[in-house]
Amino acid sequence: MRSLQRTTDSANPDAEDDSPSVMFAALSGVTSVVAGFAMVHYLGRNTTPSLAPWVIARGTGISLIVVSSALVSVGLWIAHPKRNKKKGVVHVITLNSIHKSLAGVALVLLFLHISSIASDKFAHVGIVGALVPFKSSYRTIPVALGTIATYLVLVVGFTAWLKFRGKFGNWKQIHKVAIVGYGLLLIHGILAGSDTVIIGYLYAVSAITVTTLLATRYHFDRPGTKKSVSPTDASGPR
Repeated sequence: MRSLQRTTDSANPDAEDDSPSVMFAALSGVTSVVAGFAMVHYLGRNTTPSLAPWVIARGTGISLIVVSSALVSVGLWIAHPKRNKKKGVVHVITLNSIHKSLAGVALVLLFLHISSIASDKFAHVGIVGALVPFKSSYRTIPVALGTIATYLVLVVGFTAWLKFRGKFGNWKQIHKVAIVGYGLLLIHGILAGSDTVIIGYLYAVSAITVTTLLATRYHFDRPGTKKSVSPTDASGPR
């Protein structure tokens, strides 16, 4: 009976583990936050306590870029025709669990990033500037892009949450908006960050990785190339 269930799950594109990997989520969160704050500490060794909100905002912002890049990359790989053709080293249920765990970590980092930058007295973003596009006195357009990206990813996350509970059937079309939100988030980080030149390689690696997965995912999914993938091999969200 258990082997039958495994067979059914592998053939079902929407097969989900009952619970995301809590351990993976914890490790991802701790690693990304430590890496983010280590980067900020390295970039500003003489930071005073009064700049704590700014340090937290930059630390969580850098961490958010890393986690979001991993989140989008895993999501694209789940639906990638090459993974479906090879059936992958990692099972789709495990990938889905990792995807959900990264989404949870990203949500926490997003909350910390927005709350810290809104409370920073030096940036002059404020609650209104952080939540309402084009209302920030600090780098108005870059901050607005981050705000718009936030609302897009929240909509994507909420519809995915409804889907997991069987309350929203047409979630896949809305889920594609995630790539737009990620793009805006990346541009926000590049234009709003005060240390973009120093950590430019981070943005470059993130952009190249996601762009490559996105381009190849749709290239191999075209009618001319899609026929090489057997229907029994296909799995993952479409």
